[in-house]
Amino acid sequence: MRDPALVEEDLIEIASIADDLTKFERIVTWCTIHPDEVPFALKILMNRSHPPKPPQD
Repeated sequence: MRDPALVEEDLIEIASIADDLTKFERIVTWCTIHPDEVPFALKILMNRSHPPKPPQD
């Protein structure tokens, strides 16, 4: 697996694409090229959409 920073950089680049069809095509291509990184990418995306909650006092 590549460096996690590179994986995240790829995901950010794909996320910045405005056209949905182009974005979808890039996601499919990325997953095809890097199948071993897909679970890690999903974990990154899930953590971004659900940031950890701060501890309650």
